[in-house]
Amino acid sequence: MVSGRFLVVLGVCSLVLVQAQTTESDLRDLVLQLQARLEKLEKVCEDRASAQVAFSASLHTSLDRIDLGPYDTNTTLQFKRVVTNIGNAYDEDTGIFTAPVKGLYYLRFTGNVGDSGYLNAALLKNGVNMFAIYNKGHHSSGSNSMALVLEQGDQVWITLWPDSVVFDQSRRTTFSGFLIYPM
Repeated sequence: MVSGRFLVVLGVCSLVLVQAQTTESDLRDLVLQLQARLEKLEKVCEDRASAQVAFSASLHTSLDRIDLGPYDTNTTLQFKRVVTNIGNAYDEDTGIFTAPVKGLYYLRFTGNVGDSGYLNAALLKNGVNMFAIYNKGHHSSGSNSMALVLEQGDQVWITLWPDSVVFDQSRRTTFSGFLIYPM
Protein backbone atom coordinates (compact mmCIF):
# COMPACT_ATOMS: atom_id res chain seq x y z
CA MET A 1 0.00 0.00 0.00
CA VAL A 2 1.21 3.43 -0.85
CA SER A 3 1.46 5.83 2.02
CA GLY A 4 0.08 9.38 1.95
CA ARG A 5 3.53 10.80 2.46
CA PHE A 6 4.79 9.05 -0.61
CA LEU A 7 1.97 10.53 -2.70
CA VAL A 8 2.73 14.03 -1.42
CA VAL A 9 6.43 13.60 -2.21
CA LEU A 10 5.55 12.19 -5.64
CA GLY A 11 3.23 15.17 -6.29
CA VAL A 12 5.87 17.71 -5.24
CA CYS A 13 8.52 16.02 -7.38
CA SER A 14 6.15 16.05 -10.37
CA LEU A 15 5.44 19.74 -9.85
CA VAL A 16 9.17 20.55 -9.61
CA LEU A 17 9.82 18.48 -12.72
CA VAL A 18 7.06 20.30 -14.67
CA GLN A 19 8.40 23.67 -13.49
CA ALA A 20 11.96 22.70 -14.46
CA GLN A 21 10.79 21.65 -17.92
CA THR A 22 8.77 24.84 -18.34
CA THR A 23 11.71 26.94 -17.17
CA GLU A 24 14.04 25.11 -19.54
CA SER A 25 11.60 25.67 -22.39
CA ASP A 26 11.20 29.32 -21.46
CA LEU A 27 14.96 29.73 -21.34
CA ARG A 28 15.33 28.08 -24.74
CA ASP A 29 12.73 30.47 -26.19
CA LEU A 30 14.46 33.44 -24.58
CA VAL A 31 17.84 32.38 -25.98
CA LEU A 32 16.32 32.03 -29.46
CA GLN A 33 14.74 35.49 -29.19
CA LEU A 34 18.04 37.00 -28.04
CA GLN A 35 19.89 35.28 -30.91
CA ALA A 36 17.42 36.73 -33.42
CA ARG A 37 17.81 40.23 -31.97
CA LEU A 38 21.61 39.93 -31.96
CA GLU A 39 21.61 38.84 -35.62
CA LYS A 40 19.37 41.79 -36.49
CA LEU A 41 21.70 44.24 -34.70
CA GLU A 42 24.74 42.71 -36.39
CA LYS A 43 23.02 43.20 -39.78
CA VAL A 44 22.29 46.85 -38.95
CA CYS A 45 25.95 47.38 -37.98
CA GLU A 46 27.14 45.72 -41.22
CA ASP A 47 24.75 47.88 -43.26
CA ARG A 48 25.99 51.03 -41.55
CA ALA A 49 29.62 50.05 -42.06
CA SER A 50 29.04 49.43 -45.76
CA ALA A 51 27.14 52.71 -46.06
CA GLN A 52 29.98 54.95 -44.90
CA VAL A 53 30.46 57.38 -47.76
CA ALA A 54 32.40 60.65 -47.89
CA PHE A 55 34.59 62.35 -50.47
CA SER A 56 36.43 65.60 -50.85
CA ALA A 57 38.61 66.63 -53.77
CA SER A 58 40.18 69.73 -55.24
CA LEU A 59 40.51 70.53 -58.91
CA HIS A 60 44.28 70.37 -59.25
CA THR A 61 46.94 68.05 -57.81
CA SER A 62 49.67 70.64 -57.33
CA LEU A 63 49.71 73.89 -55.42
CA ASP A 64 50.47 75.80 -58.62
CA ARG A 65 47.77 77.94 -60.17
CA ILE A 66 45.69 76.36 -62.95
CA ASP A 67 42.92 77.91 -65.06
CA LEU A 68 40.43 75.72 -66.90
CA GLY A 69 38.31 77.09 -69.69
CA PRO A 70 36.78 78.76 -71.46
CA TYR A 71 35.30 75.84 -73.41
CA ASP A 72 32.74 75.90 -76.23
CA THR A 73 30.56 73.21 -74.61
CA ASN A 74 29.55 72.00 -71.16
CA THR A 75 32.61 70.42 -69.54
CA THR A 76 32.64 68.00 -66.62
CA LEU A 77 35.27 69.07 -64.11
CA GLN A 78 37.62 66.36 -62.90
CA PHE A 79 38.69 67.03 -59.34
CA LYS A 80 42.06 65.29 -59.39
CA ARG A 81 43.43 65.86 -55.88
CA VAL A 82 41.33 63.47 -53.80
CA VAL A 83 41.77 64.12 -50.10
CA THR A 84 39.04 61.78 -48.82
CA ASN A 85 37.22 58.97 -50.63
CA ILE A 86 35.58 56.72 -48.05
CA GLY A 87 33.59 54.11 -49.92
CA ASN A 88 35.46 54.83 -53.18
CA ALA A 89 32.34 56.33 -54.76
CA TYR A 90 34.11 59.34 -56.31
CA ASP A 91 36.07 58.72 -59.53
CA GLU A 92 38.83 61.28 -60.11
CA ASP A 93 39.28 60.06 -63.70
CA THR A 94 35.74 61.08 -64.65
CA GLY A 95 34.86 63.64 -61.96
CA ILE A 96 31.70 61.68 -61.19
CA PHE A 97 30.37 60.61 -57.79
CA THR A 98 28.16 57.50 -57.94
CA ALA A 99 25.91 56.85 -54.93
CA PRO A 100 26.69 53.36 -53.59
CA VAL A 101 23.49 53.22 -51.49
CA LYS A 102 20.15 54.99 -51.43
CA GLY A 103 20.22 57.79 -48.89
CA LEU A 104 20.27 61.45 -48.01
CA TYR A 105 23.56 63.03 -49.12
CA TYR A 106 25.08 66.44 -48.49
CA LEU A 107 26.93 67.81 -51.55
CA ARG A 108 28.99 70.99 -51.83
CA PHE A 109 30.88 72.78 -54.58
CA THR A 110 33.16 75.80 -54.23
CA GLY A 111 34.59 77.50 -57.30
CA ASN A 112 36.95 80.39 -57.94
CA VAL A 113 37.05 82.96 -60.70
CA GLY A 114 40.46 83.75 -62.10
CA ASP A 115 41.56 86.61 -64.28
CA SER A 116 38.71 86.00 -66.72
CA GLY A 117 36.16 87.45 -64.34
CA TYR A 118 33.40 84.96 -65.20
CA LEU A 119 32.49 81.60 -63.61
CA ASN A 120 29.26 79.70 -64.20
CA ALA A 121 29.11 76.08 -63.06
CA ALA A 122 26.50 73.64 -61.76
CA LEU A 123 26.10 70.41 -59.86
CA LEU A 124 24.22 67.92 -62.03
CA LYS A 125 22.40 64.80 -60.82
CA ASN A 126 21.97 62.31 -63.64
CA GLY A 127 22.31 65.25 -66.07
CA VAL A 128 19.76 67.49 -64.30
CA ASN A 129 20.86 70.82 -62.80
CA MET A 130 20.42 70.72 -59.01
CA PHE A 131 22.20 73.96 -58.13
CA ALA A 132 24.74 76.35 -59.59
CA ILE A 133 27.23 79.04 -58.73
CA TYR A 134 27.75 82.18 -60.76
CA ASN A 135 30.48 84.72 -60.17
CA LYS A 136 31.42 87.78 -62.09
CA GLY A 137 34.54 89.60 -60.95
CA HIS A 138 38.24 89.00 -60.70
CA HIS A 139 39.58 86.54 -58.12
CA SER A 140 36.25 85.97 -56.41
CA SER A 141 34.71 82.72 -55.26
CA GLY A 142 31.34 81.22 -54.65
CA SER A 143 29.91 78.06 -53.21
CA ASN A 144 26.64 76.27 -52.93
CA SER A 145 25.43 73.09 -51.26
CA MET A 146 22.35 70.96 -50.95
CA ALA A 147 21.01 67.86 -49.24
CA LEU A 148 19.79 65.45 -51.94
CA VAL A 149 18.12 62.06 -51.84
CA LEU A 150 20.11 59.82 -54.17
CA GLU A 151 19.13 56.37 -55.31
CA GLN A 152 21.81 53.70 -55.54
CA GLY A 153 23.63 54.30 -58.83
CA ASP A 154 22.66 57.98 -59.19
CA GLN A 155 25.54 60.05 -60.53
CA VAL A 156 26.53 63.57 -59.52
CA TRP A 157 29.16 65.82 -61.11
CA ILE A 158 30.15 69.45 -61.61
CA THR A 159 29.75 71.00 -65.06
CA LEU A 160 31.50 74.15 -66.20
CA TRP A 161 29.14 75.97 -68.56
CA PRO A 162 30.48 77.31 -71.90
CA ASP A 163 32.59 80.47 -71.99
CA SER A 164 33.41 80.44 -68.27
CA VAL A 165 36.69 79.79 -66.45
CA VAL A 166 37.49 78.22 -63.11
CA PHE A 167 40.83 78.35 -61.35
CA ASP A 168 42.43 76.42 -58.54
CA GLN A 169 45.43 77.06 -56.40
CA SER A 170 46.11 75.55 -52.99
CA ARG A 171 42.83 73.60 -53.03
CA ARG A 172 40.48 76.57 -53.46
CA THR A 173 38.08 74.90 -55.90
CA THR A 174 36.56 71.82 -54.26
CA PHE A 175 33.82 69.22 -54.63
CA SER A 176 32.73 67.33 -51.52
CA GLY A 177 29.93 65.16 -50.28
CA PHE A 178 28.92 62.65 -47.66
CA LEU A 179 26.09 60.31 -46.77
CA ILE A 180 23.98 61.78 -43.97
CA TYR A 181 22.03 58.54 -43.53
CA PRO A 182 21.00 55.56 -45.65
CA MET A 183 17.34 55.10 -46.51
